Amino acid sequence: MSETNQPEPQPAEATAAPAQTSQQTMADKSSDSSEAKQSEGNEPVNIIMIGMAGSGKTTLMQRINAYLHERKTPPYVVNLDPAVTKLPFQANIDIRDTVDYKQVMKEYNLGPNGGILTSLNLFTTKLDQVMEIVDKRASDNKYFLYDTPGQIEIFTWSASGSIITNTLAATYPTVVVYVVDTPRTASPATFMSNM
Repeated sequence: MSETNQPEPQPAEATAAPAQTSQQTMADKSSDSSEAKQSEGNEPVNIIMIGMAGSGKTTLMQRINAYLHERKTPPYVVNLDPAVTKLPFQANIDIRDTVDYKQVMKEYNLGPNGGILTSLNLFTTKLDQVMEIVDKRASDNKYFLYDTPGQIEIFTWSASGSIITNTLAATYPTVVVYVVDTPRTASPATFMSNM
């Protein structure tokens, strides 16, 4: 698992190997580490952006990222969307560095949604490595931002969504931001279909 240094953004700019530890072991390790940090009063916050495709998750992430840089508290950014073609911010950890979404679609004969879900499942097998990096960076970062794909089923019934959110929540205080696009709130039926 590799990470990249994140340059300060401009304010106006808007093959996976099986994991060697279980979800519970990852959560236990993270919990032990977070307890030590909590006693020091330096506990960072995980912020996970979820929502439907095209709702503005990545745009909101970019604005939060730029705002935190302006406030001299740069966040640690993790991109979990394997199908995004361009990010308006620099990710410290990017799923696309580990899993090739198009290759997954080809190899498993999947469509776009299945490819995204399978890519995230494959990446989740390396979540222990991501959490090791997050723990190492916790003393230098107040916020960890996680951008996710627009397939809401990842967080409603997929094992990978559950593993990711439970592991993050066991590590540090975690906020889930559910982004809904304004036009989708125009009528009660449209709004409820996005919930």
